[in-house]
Amino acid sequence: MFFSKKNRGPDVTDIVFMGESGCNNAIAKWLQDNNQGIVVAWFQHELEQLRTKLGSFSENRFVLADRLVFSLGAPKPILFAGHYPIHSPEMDLCEKTGLDKMLVYTHLDAPLFKIFGSDRIKELMIKMGMNEDEPVNHSMITSAIIKAQEKIAKEYLTDMHSSSEEEWFRLNITGK
Repeated sequence: MFFSKKNRGPDVTDIVFMGESGCNNAIAKWLQDNNQGIVVAWFQHELEQLRTKLGSFSENRFVLADRLVFSLGAPKPILFAGHYPIHSPEMDLCEKTGLDKMLVYTHLDAPLFKIFGSDRIKELMIKMGMNEDEPVNHSMITSAIIKAQEKIAKEYLTDMHSSSEEEWFRLNITGK
């Protein structure tokens, strides 16, 4: 699949929740509504957390991103639980699997957001009367996430394997 420079990859829809609990509740609802759908995590730790917190769903409904290519038999609805810290592995995975759309549920407590001051954003959301289960979704948010990932990509030395997003930042970003 070829992505033009203008398009820069698949159509990404980010649904951002204030906290992890709201995000997990939404993932559970998505799994109920999409009985053939699978949830993809980028790190083993996050995958295990999802399986534990959403244990009422079959274990095969959760897959690690690097195993997604082998998990797709027939096209199924796919939900990404969070982003990879840098943008290029996401685009590479979409190209390898033929995905032209990415639905991502994430939350402001994720390490990707924490390094950019998500606590201030959460404070603002609370002042506006939003609750943890209320998502924020806009193309400007997706653009901001991609820009943040690209900024991180300029800082990392090498993509050292890690079992969690938090560990990835510790291992790959100098001074973090």
